[in-house]
Order: sequence, then C-alpha cells, then structure tokens
Amino acid sequence: MSTRNIEKLLHPGTFNWVGNAFYTTSFIGKGNISHRRMDPFFAIGYNADIDFEAEEIPRGVGAHPHKGFETVTLAYKGKIAHKDSRGNHGVIGEGDVQWMTAGSGVLHQEYHEEIGLRMAELFRWYKCG
Repeated sequence: MSTRNIEKLLHPGTFNWVGNAFYTTSFIGKGNISHRRMDPFFAIGYNADIDFEAEEIPRGVGAHPHKGFETVTLAYKGKIAHKDSRGNHGVIGEGDVQWMTAGSGVLHQEYHEEIGLRMAELFRWYKCG
C-alpha cells in the first residue's frame, strides 16, 4: 500500500456576508492554496452555524449569475430555498444536497426557507468540462 504525505492543512479565511443570510468563508484561494493545485474544485466554503432572529422578510441573496461551473450545496442545519432563471426551484433541507450545473449561464437566488432559524451549510464549486 502506498502512502501520501499531507501537503498542506487548509484553514478557513475571513468570514464575509453573502446577502444578509450567508456568513461564509472559502478554503481555496486567498493565499491558502492555488486553484491549479485544487483542480477540479473552484471553491470550497463553509457557511457559519448561526441562529437568525425572525424577520418579516426571509433572509437571502437576490438573483445573481453563475456561468461555466457547477455548485454543490449541502445544508446541514436549516433550509435553503432556491429558484433560478430556468424555472427550477425547491428547498434544500437538512441533510439534502443540491447539484446545480450553470453551464452557459443561469441566474439564481437563494434564501432561508423559514423566517428565523439556525443555519449552516457547506458548498463546493466545480469547473465544468
């Protein structure tokens, strides 16, 4: 059996808000390790485990484009509602996985499915082709 050495331990970078619902950090880029070494991954990130207070309007991030890559989202706390410009929509519940192929381009939005909840997720972006 062959063995491999651990090349590098990746620690999360700085957390940043995406919309008003997702407090995320990425493990690739930003000085951690080059994208070339992580091929086919484009991004691997984590959305912090946070309790959100109830508000009248669900928290989220409005319509934004993706093109030329695939996203994989795993919700392990809370529920994420998703809707895109191709007519796809649904709810990613705890333990669910969503795989979205952006291909030539798609606009999508995602937001908390419930008003006031505990939320955490893991996401990965892959290059297409």
